[in-house]
Amino acid sequence: MRHRAWAIAALIGFQSTATASPNVDTVDLRMLRIEGAAVDVRRAAEDVEETARNISNSEYLNSFTTLTTQLDALNRMVISARMAVDLAHDEVSASELK
Repeated sequence: MRHRAWAIAALIGFQSTATASPNVDTVDLRMLRIEGAAVDVRRAAEDVEETARNISNSEYLNSFTTLTTQLDALNRMVISARMAVDLAHDEVSASELK
């Protein structure tokens, strides 16, 4: 019984939080998204670096499929980060025109 009551209370709390007016400025939110995208790009680049180092240090040329997959993921994350920057730039430019 307690678990059900807790679950219902949690759902109501999450719903009221989601529908509440945002306290964070939209520019701050965009900057946080850019920072998150930059962290993802850095992590993906570190994965590529590690895989490339392992290929270089091994006597055999293997793990190329892993490297290709990681490079594709890195490319997607760079595109996503660039889109976040472009969106923030457009929003800041629009707010300056007002």
